[in-house]
Amino acid sequence: MSLSLMFIPLLLKIASRGLKQSALFIVSVARFGNFWHYKCNARWIDTWGPHHQTLEPQNSLITGPITTMLVHHYLEYYGRNMPDLHCLSSEGATYSYGEVNARANRLAHGLLSLGVDAGERVGILGENDLAHLLLYMATSKIGAVSVSLNYRLAPAELAYIIDDANCRALLALDGMGDTLGELRSQVDSNISVISQGFENTLILDTWSANFPATNPEREISPNSAFVQLYTSGTTGNPKGVVSSHFNMLSLAAMNTAATPHRPSPGYSTILCAPMFHIGGTGSIVYNVSHGMHTLMHRVFDPARIVDDIETHGVNNIFMVPAMIMAVLQLPNIEQRDFSKLKQVFYGASPISESVLRRALDIFQCDFIQMYGMTETTGTVVNLTADDHRKALDGRPELLRSCGRPSVGGKAKVVDSAGAEVPTGDIGEIWLHSDTNMLSYYNLPEATAANLTDGWVHTGDAGYMDEEGYLYLKDRMKDMVVSGGENIYPVEVENALAKHEAVQDVAVIGVPDEKFGEALLAFVVLAEDASLEAEEMVAFCREHIAGYKIPRKLEIVEELPRNPSGKILKKILREPYWADAGRGIG
Repeated sequence: MSLSLMFIPLLLKIASRGLKQSALFIVSVARFGNFWHYKCNARWIDTWGPHHQTLEPQNSLITGPITTMLVHHYLEYYGRNMPDLHCLSSEGATYSYGEVNARANRLAHGLLSLGVDAGERVGILGENDLAHLLLYMATSKIGAVSVSLNYRLAPAELAYIIDDANCRALLALDGMGDTLGELRSQVDSNISVISQGFENTLILDTWSANFPATNPEREISPNSAFVQLYTSGTTGNPKGVVSSHFNMLSLAAMNTAATPHRPSPGYSTILCAPMFHIGGTGSIVYNVSHGMHTLMHRVFDPARIVDDIETHGVNNIFMVPAMIMAVLQLPNIEQRDFSKLKQVFYGASPISESVLRRALDIFQCDFIQMYGMTETTGTVVNLTADDHRKALDGRPELLRSCGRPSVGGKAKVVDSAGAEVPTGDIGEIWLHSDTNMLSYYNLPEATAANLTDGWVHTGDAGYMDEEGYLYLKDRMKDMVVSGGENIYPVEVENALAKHEAVQDVAVIGVPDEKFGEALLAFVVLAEDASLEAEEMVAFCREHIAGYKIPRKLEIVEELPRNPSGKILKKILREPYWADAGRGIG
């Protein structure tokens, strides 16, 4: 294809835009003209600001310069061309792209003065804060790596991660004073500590103000590490998942391709997922890459979310299913104004069909399900807004699917030997994408065990239908074998969730002399509701096979969940398996 023909779609796009947007679009196209020698293989995924260009899906050992873009380039782009554009609002203050870029530059120079070099790790500990964005961009500018820490962990658990990551510096945010005090005796005393006001630390604002607001001049590879997030450690010590600039920007491009409402500068969004979770980190990179205005919530507060959607005309939000459930339970939720809300992204844990249908009815906007994991830097598979509409228009089974691979993503279902199983058969889901992690930090054996020729092993059991839709059954390790039958608890949970008395539910396998394992259901009751085991069994008979029905019921006030909303079944199992001859992870 000739170069002139390749530019025809771009010229048509320019002609349809306003003058200011067209000018910025031309600049961004010119900036990346050096990629045209990849034209035979390239996929062009555009926003009207700086552009992504990705090639064929890569494995985890990406070799060679596939794109010159770095995460901080987007902040610099909007900071330079639209400096007064709102970037982030938090705790009553609003910061422009120009201001955030200048402050990130100062912090970057400050980190360099502490001896933080390319490839070295800087931890951040605390609730969602502007400081997360500043650190992410500062480390991006100097080739260092941000490590966002789960502030809910015990000091000993945090000390393990800080030591495992070899953090050169630590930024402790407001509210972390007691934790920091305990940490100091458990981590390397040579770690430089920055804070928002604690004694014997470098005070972030006053200390960083001493450094220039100019961009640091550093040579950084797009395939170098950008962020290191830790797994929840449900099957052992947490592992550091290393994601590159290329991984993060590929995620932003894939998420852009998945939405019918392409965001543009000034588009507003709420960020309520914790920054130590890929949902939070992926969201902030996505938001900045589009010049969006992020309303950052320190912690999840359902009432505040609804207030902000109404007051600020929020267009976009990502929530995990537990958050959606909490919002739907607010009083008079049916009377609230969601008219400006264009789309809800959701994922990270299963959602029942009944909850999803109610959410679609209440919010009256597009929903996009995102399926992936920390090891895939987020989403690889999407149930698109169009898929949701199809489900409501005569194909209800699609609401039980997590969708089909997004642009550049691939999925397959394999047996224990790694061979693909026939369509409709259950096996382990493997994912392949430009977003797949570089590695587990300093764990080559674990990396090799979880990556095969660029395919990430998810540990999820599922199947694929004839149209390529992926259906999750459960975690492989959560499967229950009762009387020789394989039972996936999520099927049972989905059935029970349809009962009007059930607000939340989890099903596990417990030791049973006759069948090896029997099913036990933990149920959180809806307000003023009651449920007996006999009623539960009778209800289940209408929806699932007899061998899948729980015979035991426990009513509980709440279910244990991790920060991403996933039910911690290991905690539920422990009392039942502690004295058994074997255990389930």
